[in-house]
Amino acid sequence: MRSAPLTAAVLTLAVGLGGCTFFGKLFKVETSSSQPATVSQGSSAGGGAAAPDAQQEREAQLSQAHRRLADELDAARQEIASEGLDSTRALAFAELTTKAYDSEAVARGRIDGAAIHAEALGYLEEAKRAEPAATVDLAAAAGAIHRRVGDADAAAQAYSESIAAEPRFGVFQALVSLPRGGATDAAVADACPKVRAQVPEGEVPDFVGLCLDRVGGDSRALKWDGVRGDLVAYSAEMKRREEEAARQAQEEARRREEEAKAEAEAAGKRELYQVAAVFAAGRCEFGDCAHRGWSVRTDQGEVRVTCQFSDCLGRGWDARFPDGKSATTSCSFGECLDRGWETRFPDGSTARTTCSFGECATRGWETRLPDGSTSRTTCQFGECFTRGWETSLPDGGRIRCNCQFGECLTRGTDCS
Repeated sequence: MRSAPLTAAVLTLAVGLGGCTFFGKLFKVETSSSQPATVSQGSSAGGGAAAPDAQQEREAQLSQAHRRLADELDAARQEIASEGLDSTRALAFAELTTKAYDSEAVARGRIDGAAIHAEALGYLEEAKRAEPAATVDLAAAAGAIHRRVGDADAAAQAYSESIAAEPRFGVFQALVSLPRGGATDAAVADACPKVRAQVPEGEVPDFVGLCLDRVGGDSRALKWDGVRGDLVAYSAEMKRREEEAARQAQEEARRREEEAKAEAEAAGKRELYQVAAVFAAGRCEFGDCAHRGWSVRTDQGEVRVTCQFSDCLGRGWDARFPDGKSATTSCSFGECLDRGWETRFPDGSTARTTCSFGECATRGWETRLPDGSTSRTTCQFGECFTRGWETSLPDGGRIRCNCQFGECLTRGTDCS
């Protein structure tokens, strides 16, 4: 007689999807059930090369496991020969056979897969003839073996036989996870009415959708008690999901729009802040940036800069943005071109500019913006205010400023 623990083991063997809920796997197809995941060759979990000793140790352990499995198969074979075949021994040999495939013993040539799978299927067939009452377990085990060797049609036939003997949700799960095909789809469609009574109410719509899919969408082909009510529930659930998907799509579109807007605002703010913090970064007013200030046209509008007390290089400057807000720049210790300057923005944040080697006019300067990014400016030919400068922006872009008529401070700059 079959024990309860053995029956549970057979279901696990047949399904091979332990830990997953049934409907979480309904629409997933196994693409290579006969090819289990291989042990990484020459790579560690972190993606780097494994140490030779560690790799050799893993190979040695795997080889030992395969030898033990081969010994267990021999022992099971000898027990059948000496004690006789029954469903329990046939199922035990079948489980060892699936382990041989799943553990790579067959793939690595350490166990003859063709020999043991034919032997296991022979035992299962013989046990079915002797114990018809055990067909549900024996057929499910046969389906698991056919899956390992990649014969989906044979696996579908075996699972169908198991379900016909006794509808089990776990075996149905194994059946629907087989690769799609005519035989598999037909087997699933045939099994749907038999397992319907076991489907939890909350999962009925998914079950109906699966069965509809396997009959080509023809609802008239679904035949079980209460199928009309199930179809109504399915339609209502599909409508709800479509509405939910549409709502989520709208939310996602709105989120992306807000993100794009925020990015555009951040980019615009960064542009304004860079303009406000860079000395003489535009057209000089009345040809005199150092005393009269300058103006800069940005995507947001014009930024107008005025010198404090008519002395930009000694006292600093104020930049008025298109929205009416202002940023104030102060020279460090009254010496912008030697000690650098600090710019305070409307939101209270600041940008700090330091002269390279204490000489802005000849060596350039570096500006650290409020977001932590940095722009660096170098003088062309060592003369910023007669030859111009080039600024490397935080986003990788570059701005090149040339002095008009060789006089940046009095004639202004052309920046591009």
